[in-house]
Amino acid sequence: MKKVLILNALIWAAVILLASSLVGDHPQYQILIGVLAVGFTLQNGFTYAFLKDKN
Repeated sequence: MKKVLILNALIWAAVILLASSLVGDHPQYQILIGVLAVGFTLQNGFTYAFLKDKN
């Protein structure tokens, strides 16, 4: 279970870094990063709950 969560976190980190480098000078930059952070948090929580119930 830990491997899946770590892999998930690494993928989201790469997406956030890529988005930061591509749209860093856009006026809506902070909103995009906030949405990505909330999306990661929700997806990580759902993955954890699903894998916890599975075991």
